[in-house]
Amino acid sequence: MAEDESYEDEPYEDESYDGESDGGDVYDDTGGSADSFTETTRQGWGSRLKEQVGRAVLGFVLFLAAFPVLFWNEGRAVDRAEALAEGKGAVVEVQAESVDPANNGELVYFYGDATTDQVLNDADFGIEATALKLRRISEMYQWREDKEEKKEKTSSGGEKTVTRYKYKRVWSEDHIDSGDFRKRKGHENPADISYPSAEEAAARVMVGAYQLSSSLVEKINAYQGLRLPGDGLPDQLSGKTVHRAGNGLYVGKDPAKPRIGDLKVRFEIVPTETEVSVISRQKGNRLEPYLTETGTLELLELGMASADLMFNTAEEALELETWVLRLVGLAMMAIGLAWLFKIFATVIDRIPFVGIHIGTLVELGTSLIAILIALPLALLTIAIAWFFVRPVLSIVLLVLGVGGFLGLRKYGNK
Repeated sequence: MAEDESYEDEPYEDESYDGESDGGDVYDDTGGSADSFTETTRQGWGSRLKEQVGRAVLGFVLFLAAFPVLFWNEGRAVDRAEALAEGKGAVVEVQAESVDPANNGELVYFYGDATTDQVLNDADFGIEATALKLRRISEMYQWREDKEEKKEKTSSGGEKTVTRYKYKRVWSEDHIDSGDFRKRKGHENPADISYPSAEEAAARVMVGAYQLSSSLVEKINAYQGLRLPGDGLPDQLSGKTVHRAGNGLYVGKDPAKPRIGDLKVRFEIVPTETEVSVISRQKGNRLEPYLTETGTLELLELGMASADLMFNTAEEALELETWVLRLVGLAMMAIGLAWLFKIFATVIDRIPFVGIHIGTLVELGTSLIAILIALPLALLTIAIAWFFVRPVLSIVLLVLGVGGFLGLRKYGNK
């Protein structure tokens, strides 16, 4: 801890807090209400400046990383679009009930019921089902730490941070590591989830005469709740009682009074005879990804969908993914530059009397400048990535990017 940093604990009236520095709080192990406390951190200007230098370096790295992310995204989008266009022109419609050797190696389209005769099982709980997929969803009762921060600058250029920590008991499918909590005592979670969520898929899934690849089976996610059997379920697991709770199981002493570490478990299946539409490469009676000039192609939709509809859906999904990643790249640029520029505001904060107010204005101004710089740079990067495959669009983006820089320069002169 830096020499110019200090901490103070300030308990709220609604909590049980003994004021000890090690956080020796006492809580009811079966209740469900939240408890909280506040901590005040004072950081001197020197420590702030040192911290900001590190953040500026990280911001510069983030800014540089945005360029390959944007460039890769555009290349990925172009390759995928070309693969879809190639597949759309090559696909052959067939009947699922029989395999025509003449179509071996071709991209084929068909629809039908996905079936299997394989029995899937969950050995821990004694669950069995003839299904395409079987999954166990486990939620453990755990402590969760939430925190809210409020920062204020001090007259000496330092910073005061008031952090309120709240601790709640929640059901979560993900394990929460209590070792990172600010107040660990009284909020300990088990080291792991004893029976975590798991999924099993049938190894042999057929649609008519065709056997689906494992990657196609992964796309079939029409899950339904599984009704538990009347008997054959365990009474005890890891020293805890297993109760029926609705159409699920409860692993713990009393479902009405949950304790930390208790589990709620339910099961779902993708039933056999689930209707699907498939576009994939025929290899004998098996299916595998189709190799195009720019990548592989393999599509599956639930229900009966035409080949044209499946390609249109894939194109729309590609467009959405591309725009999301463009915004991610733009955000990386803007945030990275904002972190880089923030060091100027931190330096100005040191000026007596007026530094805090001027520093705040500088911080707001540099954040705006970061966005104004990032936007044209992102457009230029996208334009360069598209230049060889979409020259017209590339030229438009280049004009917009250059116009943005010229506008920024004019704004800066004013």
